[in-house]
Amino acid sequence: MLNPRILISINPATLEKVGQVKATPIGEISKKVEAARKAYYSWKQVTLKERVKILRRMQQLLLERSEDIAKLITAEMGRPYTESLVIELQASVDLMGYCASQANRLLRDRPLHLHHLLFKRRKSLLDIQPLGVMGIITPWNWPLLIPLGFILPAILSGNAVVFKPSELTPLVGEEIRKICIDAGIPEGVFQLVQGPGSAGKALVSSGVNKIFFTGSTSVGRHVMEQASHSLINVVLELGGSDPAIVCEDVDIENATSGIVWGTMNNCGQNCNSIERVYVHQSVSDEFINRVIQKIQKLKIGEGMALSTDMGPLASAKQLKKVKEFIHQTKRKGAEILFGGKAISHLHGYYFQPTVILWNKMIPILPEEEIFGPVMIVTPVEDIQKAIELANQSHFGLSASVWTRDLKQGEWIANQLETGSVMINDSVVSFGVPEASWTGVKNSGIGWVHGDKGFDEMVNIQHIHVDPQYHSQKFWWFPYSEKMMLGLRAGLVFLFHKNIFKKLKAVPLVLKSFSSYLLVNRRKKDKI
Repeated sequence: MLNPRILISINPATLEKVGQVKATPIGEISKKVEAARKAYYSWKQVTLKERVKILRRMQQLLLERSEDIAKLITAEMGRPYTESLVIELQASVDLMGYCASQANRLLRDRPLHLHHLLFKRRKSLLDIQPLGVMGIITPWNWPLLIPLGFILPAILSGNAVVFKPSELTPLVGEEIRKICIDAGIPEGVFQLVQGPGSAGKALVSSGVNKIFFTGSTSVGRHVMEQASHSLINVVLELGGSDPAIVCEDVDIENATSGIVWGTMNNCGQNCNSIERVYVHQSVSDEFINRVIQKIQKLKIGEGMALSTDMGPLASAKQLKKVKEFIHQTKRKGAEILFGGKAISHLHGYYFQPTVILWNKMIPILPEEEIFGPVMIVTPVEDIQKAIELANQSHFGLSASVWTRDLKQGEWIANQLETGSVMINDSVVSFGVPEASWTGVKNSGIGWVHGDKGFDEMVNIQHIHVDPQYHSQKFWWFPYSEKMMLGLRAGLVFLFHKNIFKKLKAVPLVLKSFSSYLLVNRRKKDKI
């Protein structure tokens, strides 16, 4: 019988136990939030310089422990060790360095240069302040990089964090906590919650100041609805059904290699994996043939084997979902060109890399992202049709364009309704820390990474200072006809295009302004 107080981590490649952790009792979650809030009041007083030093220590600790953590990622969610180390660990270490080097620029007060003549002598600025306690809920498919994308700027900004990793990757979550504490973050400032979806639901209603959720669109809707009852702001990084557009001038060898990787890496379990490919019909046959030839050569197996290209799906639930999608596409009349079945002779949640031909102009669009090693190819007569089909999805996370003509590629990118577009590459843009990441439509709200990702962690307070503290403003009470005439003349003088009308307004402006100066001079004399 399963013990609800214990989370057991299972290797999806072998179905063996990796380890276990204690689940956080639901009643304890609000207590963790309160403890984080108490710690926050001290943490926000710590200088940014000291927080940056701690982050630098975190970076070195992650680097020292990188091989062990990469092995743990592979054991808990199945991706090849090569991807865990070379892609996820590398991107995470790089993200730490970026956040540390940019923190002073992104978190300092921002002066505003006021254009209006009346305000030229004033001081105006945006003051950057921490928000409080950040609730962070992340998935299993990138169990290190996705959490750090929220945790690092939150901590640097002076916030406290309550972090809930996926119940499929609890041990990676524990490693993140250890690195934070070992680097010098006070234990109260970083709180860890372990548990299933019910723990995440409890965290949303626990009194945090903001929720950051990465996961499926259906769960994201529930998070947003739940948070709305307390008017808690949310950042949602949700699902995708990412299109790739292949132009007729494409380099077939490069494009097929890139698109196969963009579809099949991490067994297709990326929010920005390529799922739909719209290829110009003049090159579609050659494209499909080369894709299948390259997929046939992929080595599928347990992730710790360095020759493994593709591991298993992360869970029995995910395997069932992909099977059901293939069943539905067959019923709709799609042709399975390659794969389409679970791999029964391997002891784990393995599924064949799959290529589906859908040559109808009615798009085949899943309600949820496939999240598996499945590529749907549709030949199109022209690129305009490809753009139209790409945009018919209710998702809008990412896309890619494949062409030798970079100018055309940028034009196509501008027509696509997505948060991110890559030209002649895919997936890796999430690992570019400068690139603020978002989605449109049902793919999300808010930002992670880059300048905008930092802005999600803070209250940006506008402060406006008039150094002439003794001055009576002419727009204050009492109102009068004389005041109205002066303001009207001022509008003409400042904004009218006709130079003669501007000049005609000058005497009225001076007359009104001289009266204003006289009042303030008398007031100053009294002072």
